[in-house]
Amino acid sequence: MDYLSIIEDYNSLDNEAKKKAVKDIFSIDEGRPLAAYIGEDSTRSVLRIIADAGSRAESLTKENSRLFLRLLESEDPKVRMLTAEILGNAGGFDSELIKACRAEQTMFTLPSYLLAIGRSKTPAAKRYLENYDLRSEVEKHIAEEKEALRKALANFIERKNVSVRLSENDVLLLDCANPGITAAEAKEKGIKAKRSGRYVLVGGLKKYSDIFALRTFQTAYILLGKTTWDDMPSKLNSLVGAIRSRISETNYRLEISGVTHEKRASVMTSCIDALEGLINTPSSYSFEIELRDTGSCVLILADPHLDRRFEYRKKAVSASISPSVAAAVCFAAKDYFDGYDRVLDDFCGSGTMLFERAFYPHFSLTGVDISQTAVDAAKENAVAAGRKAKFFHADALRFDGKEYDEVICNMPFGIRVSSHKKNVELYNAYINLLPSIIKKGGHAFLYTHEKTLIEDIFRKKNIKVISKTTFDAGGLYPALYIIGF
Repeated sequence: MDYLSIIEDYNSLDNEAKKKAVKDIFSIDEGRPLAAYIGEDSTRSVLRIIADAGSRAESLTKENSRLFLRLLESEDPKVRMLTAEILGNAGGFDSELIKACRAEQTMFTLPSYLLAIGRSKTPAAKRYLENYDLRSEVEKHIAEEKEALRKALANFIERKNVSVRLSENDVLLLDCANPGITAAEAKEKGIKAKRSGRYVLVGGLKKYSDIFALRTFQTAYILLGKTTWDDMPSKLNSLVGAIRSRISETNYRLEISGVTHEKRASVMTSCIDALEGLINTPSSYSFEIELRDTGSCVLILADPHLDRRFEYRKKAVSASISPSVAAAVCFAAKDYFDGYDRVLDDFCGSGTMLFERAFYPHFSLTGVDISQTAVDAAKENAVAAGRKAKFFHADALRFDGKEYDEVICNMPFGIRVSSHKKNVELYNAYINLLPSIIKKGGHAFLYTHEKTLIEDIFRKKNIKVISKTTFDAGGLYPALYIIGF
């Protein structure tokens, strides 16, 4: 590897190229050859690479600890800043960093020391930070030092589950793959709900946890309000009391969605500052506040992170279906389910579709997948779910199991699992096979994004589709097709 060329070009690379360079360097002997380039004209660039490597540079740093501790005394403040970051990433240097921070006379370097000390997470580091007095005098540097101290102290905040207190007027906003299905499920469960565009709004709950009687939504947010970006700081500041009265903890993470990276960066600091009394701790937050730009307004949402509905999924595989989407698929198909059905999923992945199907009456559950890794994941998830499902490592086109009453599948689609050309062959062959798998009077529930392909096959084979239901799955719009035999 040409280390010198990488070092010389590193600062001119874009972020993705930098990530690749760091990965390549540290995949070879944990980046140890970099140490030989420290002390040359390229010292700053070498230190930047090591700092960007984060904890992957721990061995390199500790093996050359004397060198790095000397660099804390460099005449170059940029070198001191980068060295502090490296020592903080490695851990175990809190006393040396505290000593260097106390001796530091260049004020713009102090944030780097504070952040590095915070990453140490030791009692000594915590005491130092809790008793730290801001030292900068220039307004810009004061703000940067204050923010670094806040982030450093956030490392010592323990992440705890929150408790939520809803008022009678509180509304929950549900993200759904299909709002109509979720609204129908809510009505069936006696929960007051209504559709609002791509969302479902729920009111009248006595407890936040009551919402988890529903399975077909992705996330249940407390809708705190809506406003514009211009009015956002004042609106957030006015909501602090409402948030604290509803959510027991104060450590949160702020997420801003629906905007460009530049917009996000421009509003982040003012929004955090407006939430005075709450503690922004991205690494150890107990709940999340999301500001979601819808185009017409910005929604202010709180996610208490109390959802335990899908904890059975200990493992997932590439292109696994979302549990809430699988639940919505099953709800859409439930009128065709029977308590005596022998159910087969020929593309079972980690088993999610079958585990959601298991919430409805059935006789047996069988999963098949061509990937042994997927089958192993499904078996582990079955134990966590407490479900008596059988899983087999086999090709769906060659699986010679007995006839089934019902087939329910998340069929392969997307570049992560296949190509369109391969799917043309697979879909044709599989749909030809279905009559030999499914008993007379049975049904197939086929979920796929390859809608044009599968509809063309149905048309050519004169297969009648009983119903088609479309879902929103992360920007894709797959559909569930129900066909009878």
